[in-house]
Amino acid sequence: MKALRYMVIANLKMTVRNRAALFWLLAFPVIFIVLFGFFLGNGDFNLTVGVVGDDINPMVTQVVEQMRSVDGFTVNTGTETDEMAALDEGDRDLVVVFSPGANPEQVAATIYYNQSNPQESQIAVAAIRQFFSEANQAMTNAPEPIVATVQGVDTKDIRYIDFLVPGILAMSIMTSGLMGLSSTFVTYRERGILRRIKATPFSLLSFIGARIFTQVLIAVAQAVIVLTIAVLLFDVKISGDLISLLVMIALGSLAFLAIGFFVSGIARNQEVADSVANAISFPMMFLGGVFFPMDLAPAWMQPITKIIPLTYFANGLRDIMIQGDTLVSVWTSVLVMLVTAAIGVALSVRFFRWEAQSV
Repeated sequence: MKALRYMVIANLKMTVRNRAALFWLLAFPVIFIVLFGFFLGNGDFNLTVGVVGDDINPMVTQVVEQMRSVDGFTVNTGTETDEMAALDEGDRDLVVVFSPGANPEQVAATIYYNQSNPQESQIAVAAIRQFFSEANQAMTNAPEPIVATVQGVDTKDIRYIDFLVPGILAMSIMTSGLMGLSSTFVTYRERGILRRIKATPFSLLSFIGARIFTQVLIAVAQAVIVLTIAVLLFDVKISGDLISLLVMIALGSLAFLAIGFFVSGIARNQEVADSVANAISFPMMFLGGVFFPMDLAPAWMQPITKIIPLTYFANGLRDIMIQGDTLVSVWTSVLVMLVTAAIGVALSVRFFRWEAQSV
């Protein structure tokens, strides 16, 4: 145990001294999220409104037609069931349900809004209330003709930045585990460091265990920094509990560390290690659902996404952060990470070499 502690401390010191490694581990994902968040996370304000009961009387029909005539408003009419389902799926920003009021001269209007985007919803509700206010002022001889109430609704709608952050986090952990570790071990082998470690009292298990423990600590620190920046700058919500999130991060880190160990075993030199790591990581970046939902991918491509570990890692993080799921709920992602780690470890042990391979 004492030897393991010394090895972990030594690995941490080497990582901290490596400025390039610190940039790719910590600064790069933060820069990535900030750029995407500012340039893609927020778009122009367009309001999509669902209306139920627009034909209840001529006044309501006139108000709805006024909404349609305003730039930035898209008005859809339908049944309450259909419009509320559209709000739940994120296809509507607001739903206005008109119904008979307390007396024949009044109409009740219930405004349902999306609680996941409170700032935009406040603007939208204010705009709808303005229409109702103008209608009420136009009918000065009657009591308040439209009586509005506002009600928030928890919906499944998420912003792009909410979708992006878990994906970037998963990609960063994959990159640091796969590319960073494979390169490090090949360099150790080429410089004879592994050979010298073999001659010390440290066992192979202690050496590898220390390296894995160090990388998991770095992955957790990386996640804390990225998530803190995302929450402070873009109000990204973390609905799930932190324990489930951190355990999922640790499992993902272990899985990609195991793949990195395997790559370091089969790679003859630094160039080969980098090439193999890139060949594995780049397809996963673009086919693992980091930047967009893979449901939007062509039908022929979707079976490929289902065999990529990064897909399950990113989805597991999203389900915990956005949906508030627990580890039990994301058991598929947990199982894939464990199986990936087990296969990677088995292959790593099979192909691990202390000495550099002669050309």
